[in-house]
Amino acid sequence: MEKRFLNVPEVAVYLGFSISAIRKWVRRGTIPFNKVNGGIRFDIERVNQWIQKDTANKLRSNYN
Repeated sequence: MEKRFLNVPEVAVYLGFSISAIRKWVRRGTIPFNKVNGGIRFDIERVNQWIQKDTANKLRSNYN
């Protein structure tokens, strides 16, 4: 069974970006995340939805 919630290093590996990039996105509110007991956690389902939405927006902007 796959984990539903990932921490910063895990989501960095999952997305193929550096930990510092993920932390920057968290600070800017770019990526969806939750605070759990003072730590940052990412719901993998919300992250996947965010990726799909971001990709769709980029595709739309290329055709406008």
